[in-house]
Amino acid sequence: MIRPEHAYLISDILSDNKARTPAFGSDSVLRLPFQVAVKTGTTNDFRDNWTIGYTPDLSVGVWFGNADYTPMQNTSGLTGAAPAWSNYMKDAVRLITGDNPSTFIKPPGIIEKTICALSGAEPSEWCPDLRSELFAADQPPLPREEDLWSDIILDTWTGRRASVACSEYVDEQFVLNVTDRDARRWIRQDPQGQEWAKNIGFKKPVQFVPSRECRNDDPQVRLFFVSPRDGDTIKTSPLEIYVQASATSWFESVQLDYGVGLDPDKWEKLTQVSRPVEQSDLIYQWTLDEIPSGFVTLRLYMRSTEGTYAEKTIHLNIQVPTPTPTLTPTPTYTPTPTLTFTPTQTPTITSTPAPTSSPVPSSPTPEPPTNTPQTSVTPAPDP
Repeated sequence: MIRPEHAYLISDILSDNKARTPAFGSDSVLRLPFQVAVKTGTTNDFRDNWTIGYTPDLSVGVWFGNADYTPMQNTSGLTGAAPAWSNYMKDAVRLITGDNPSTFIKPPGIIEKTICALSGAEPSEWCPDLRSELFAADQPPLPREEDLWSDIILDTWTGRRASVACSEYVDEQFVLNVTDRDARRWIRQDPQGQEWAKNIGFKKPVQFVPSRECRNDDPQVRLFFVSPRDGDTIKTSPLEIYVQASATSWFESVQLDYGVGLDPDKWEKLTQVSRPVEQSDLIYQWTLDEIPSGFVTLRLYMRSTEGTYAEKTIHLNIQVPTPTPTLTPTPTYTPTPTLTFTPTQTPTITSTPAPTSSPVPSSPTPEPPTNTPQTSVTPAPDP
């Protein structure tokens, strides 16, 4: 035997014209001038259809179909049986009740609750659309923790709830409370599912609420900055960066990024490695000449094959001296003189008469020599 609360809830659902408007329209033949519960049905290939409805005063069912069971031509319960059912109900109820039809009476065990229209659970703070709904008092809606939106602490590598066994790589994340496997596949892979998740506030990749906590036997991560260390002051360039980056399962790649400040809002990629770094190894030599002095944040971001991740950050104080530039003397510019053309004055030539030839004197006639007496010197005798 059906409980009075359940009978009332079914009647309330079937008599809700607003609830059936998306399928039948707001003013279909199922909408009567009094409260009536009604349901239509159509078999495959339109072989037959029916409409069944009731009030507290009368219950009527109408069947449509061919006697030889051959299909009808695109005739549904709404277009076939429903018009006949509607006309009969309006006339019969008026005659039976004297135009005073009865309504469904709410039993004592019915309560009204505000729920999230999208989930049917009590609304969380993120639910965008609320409505009131009826429930059996001993069967209230699911609590707000079962709403579609949930804010929990996750182990980012396994996607499980964080626990003592998995407490290092954790994050508070917004997750979608959908547990059905087919529904999750639709949200992850189907464009319509992705758009639905986006419209209710979830970014890609969508994280789903985990079914359990992380355990010791789940995949584990090793992610360390070996050198430099958190808080180091860096005074020389280049900076050699040694790390360890591996996992017991699901490793895909590890990326080294940096951001300016202690809480960067933008990351710049330095390098990426597609192999596990099992032992301490040099992953990058970072030239710091163009990095401004002050704090920067280094981040190791390791991706998994399952769409999850783990990350480690450290802060460094960059104090690399700015190299003093070598001054090169600037040559003094000497302008090239501009040549100015000055016309040369042509000299006036004065004619000078040629000298008159003078007769060359004839050589004088030599005079005869003068006779000069000769003196004879007698040498002195020897003593």
